[in-house]
Amino acid sequence: MEAPLDPLVHPDPTHPARLYRWIRRAVLLLVRTFFRVSVTGVENIPKPPYIIAANHQAWYDPAFIIPFFPESPVTYTMAKRETVFNRAWKRRLLPLVGVFPISPARGELDEAGVRTVYQLLERKGVVLMFPEGRYSRGRAIRQLKVGIGYFALQAGVPVCPVTVSGTNFLYPFRRIEVSIGEAIRPDPPAWWTLSRRAAAVVENVRGALMSGLQRRRKS
Repeated sequence: MEAPLDPLVHPDPTHPARLYRWIRRAVLLLVRTFFRVSVTGVENIPKPPYIIAANHQAWYDPAFIIPFFPESPVTYTMAKRETVFNRAWKRRLLPLVGVFPISPARGELDEAGVRTVYQLLERKGVVLMFPEGRYSRGRAIRQLKVGIGYFALQAGVPVCPVTVSGTNFLYPFRRIEVSIGEAIRPDPPAWWTLSRRAAAVVENVRGALMSGLQRRRKS
């Protein structure tokens, strides 16, 4: 019998809450108004479910990613259960905007968080991840966590690489560039060990993120 979905998770990705729709549209308007945002590669967005893998320069990076993806299904993000979900009003509000709780240890998701990711993907949702695990700052990409490779392989979903540049220092009317790369399909040779296949997926994600940043540098 499948484990129940965490009650602090919006259960139906294909039917976003009204608050999610409103906030997404408001954020899109704000970033379009106060920053010079350039978005390329929208045609590369795969059919859901899928994982968005992005570089991570600042805590507000999701505001420059999620509004440029389809409104439905919900694009979920994760936050620490102990600090972000520590008030009753947060536990009521955050699930409605696609945030779900995790309790990470040494940069890795807890068992409940891992289960939630798989359940959301199974329900045709989209999960935004920052596989560097912490802020990269500038153009360098930190070593990626291998977990994203396991998620893609075991859930059988593509990874959509997204590079964001310009958010490391934010001020009004700054130029922000968002590049959506071609989806990475989790299809290395079946005879490889799972760890080798996961590592190959992660390396492909890293290559896509690096290519995206290099294109921005040349433009």
